[in-house]
Amino acid sequence: MLRSLIVVVLSLFAGSALAVDTTFLLINSTSYPISQMSISQTQLSMWSPNVLRPPVIKVGEARQVVIPASTLVCQVDIKIGFADDGPPAIWQYLNLCNLRKIELFYDRMSGVTTAKYNE
Repeated sequence: MLRSLIVVVLSLFAGSALAVDTTFLLINSTSYPISQMSISQTQLSMWSPNVLRPPVIKVGEARQVVIPASTLVCQVDIKIGFADDGPPAIWQYLNLCNLRKIELFYDRMSGVTTAKYNE
């Protein structure tokens, strides 16, 4: 019995040791300051709380973004909220598990989002 309990406890600690936050560089190449970022598993639209901390990311600026391991799934959509209260924009089908740097582009008139990224 004691042996089984030890095995269970050790496996729980091993699982939590594998849970690691994901960090990547976000470059704002939209024409608007970014104030919020949420993630959702691809095509589910179940958005996480805002993962960005103040201040806003101004146009042309870059910032390291940390996604907590507790909310991490690999295949995600990213929703960006803008400081000017314009409509949010969504970038789809990104692999956060391999993402190291992403540069976001957004044409508000057409609603088209594009990105350059390094995995």
